[in-house]
Amino acid sequence: MMQEAFNFGPRPTPTQLGFKPGTQTWNLYERLLQGPVTNAEVVRNMGIFNSTGRASDLRQALKPYLMSVEAKKIKRGLWEYQLR
Repeated sequence: MMQEAFNFGPRPTPTQLGFKPGTQTWNLYERLLQGPVTNAEVVRNMGIFNSTGRASDLRQALKPYLMSVEAKKIKRGLWEYQLR
């Protein structure tokens, strides 16, 4: 028997997650929707100095959607964030 693939539908929008336009969490989620991003990019390109805190906020908001933000260590002090 062949198992059917899961269809979870589209990812929630920042508004559905309760974020206000222009906030750091909104901006980080919008960026993560485009693909993985490092904490260095988040600081330099987005001006978000507490990337760990914003990723934690996103994890909480994404729980009901069975999604999360995964952090993978690249090297000392450099982490990559990705939606899962």
